[in-house]
Order: sequence, then C-alpha cells, then structure tokens
Amino acid sequence: MANSQPASNCLYNLIYTDFNEEFSKGSNFYYDIQYPAFFNFNNGYFFANPSILNNISNLIKEEVISFRDNLAKEEAQYNSTVADNKPDEKKVYSAFSNFAVTFNKNHLLSVIVNLRGFTNHTLPSYDELYNYNYDLLTGKKINLQDIFNNGVDYIKVITDYVNYKINQNKDLYFDNVEFFITDDQAFYIEDDGLVVYFDAGQLAKEEFGTTKFKLMFSKFAPYINPKFYCSATNINRRIYRR
Repeated sequence: MANSQPASNCLYNLIYTDFNEEFSKGSNFYYDIQYPAFFNFNNGYFFANPSILNNISNLIKEEVISFRDNLAKEEAQYNSTVADNKPDEKKVYSAFSNFAVTFNKNHLLSVIVNLRGFTNHTLPSYDELYNYNYDLLTGKKINLQDIFNNGVDYIKVITDYVNYKINQNKDLYFDNVEFFITDDQAFYIEDDGLVVYFDAGQLAKEEFGTTKFKLMFSKFAPYINPKFYCSATNINRRIYRR
C-alpha cells in the first residue's frame, strides 16, 4: 500500500503534563516510580474537562502505586519466610515505572506506562506495559475500532499485518506462534501510527520484552479515521517537564 499524506488538519491538546516521581531505598526493597498528572493551560480556545483529566491522572497514579505496593508485599512475604532458616537466600526487590504521552491531538489522548519489577538485579520478574487511551470530550476509553473508518474490518487488517511482520522475521518468535486480535487487544496511538502489542512471553521469549507492531498511518490511510491521522497546525510540538 502506497504512503499517503494526512488528509486533514487538527489541533494539539493544550494540556500540560506534571512529571511526578517517588523514590526510596531500603535494605531489601527500593523503588523509583514516575507517573503523570494532566492539567489545562489557561488559553482561550482549548479546554478539557478538569474532572476527566483528574480521573485519568488518578487512575494512572493508583495503578503505579498498586504495582509498587504489591511488589513490596511480595518482598516482605518472601524475605520473612527465609529470614530465620536461610538468611543468605534473602532477595532484593525493586520497582520502576516510566511513562510517555504518545498522542495528544483533537481531544484524544494516549499514554503508556511501563512497569518493571526486579529480583536480585536480574532480568525483570515483571515487565508490563499499560495503556490509557481516552477521549477528553467524553471521558470514555478509545476503542480499537474508533481508530478506523466505519465499515473497515479492522480485526482482519491488524491480523494480516501482524502475520506479515512475523513471517518477515520468524527467528524472533516462537515456532508456529498463534495469536488472536480481539476488540480488547492492547494498543496505544502515536502521531504516525497505531501500535498493537503483546505481553512478554506471549509471542517470543520473555527476555525480549513486550512485542510491538506498528501500523503506520501513511500506509493504512484509507482505513484510518482522520481524527487520528492528521497534521496539527496550532503549535510546534515541544516537551515540557515541570
């Protein structure tokens, strides 16, 4: 399929992102977690409902904090079990998170958060990618079908593309790997494409981490809702950290 230019113009959402970080280090557990909080800029032509921004911010924070706390409980339970009889088998646990705002246009927002947990500084015991795709006008989640034009068999489009990419690099994946794209398929949105992904160990060896496939909007333009495949005209994109 030939490349195509965006068919419409759009506006960046004039919201700013507070960068939040919490960290602590103990003898057997330490963490460095990061998460965003979203707010409106004061301007005359863009406004997102503060309660919607707050709900998204709180949801992300709660899930990051929950991940950290659950790993801390796992550490405490394990090390208390071995403390008396086998103190040399105690383990050091650590939790980390980072985030990225991957799409921020037309009152549509896509954010990813990577959560990783380690035991004794080895490969991650937990390596999870969470996605938060929201319509800032309604507060509702963006569904996979929303990214495509009406009438498009998006399940087939995505399935065919993932199969194509796997067949291009078979050595990277399990032999005779099987997968199924469903309406609840994990995904996030970038300015130039839709990224569908699979958990570590699902299609390839776990040490390879999350498996991602990016459908470039320029190659799939006839199928893509122009709300997502568009050129922003209001500002030059910059990244701010407060």
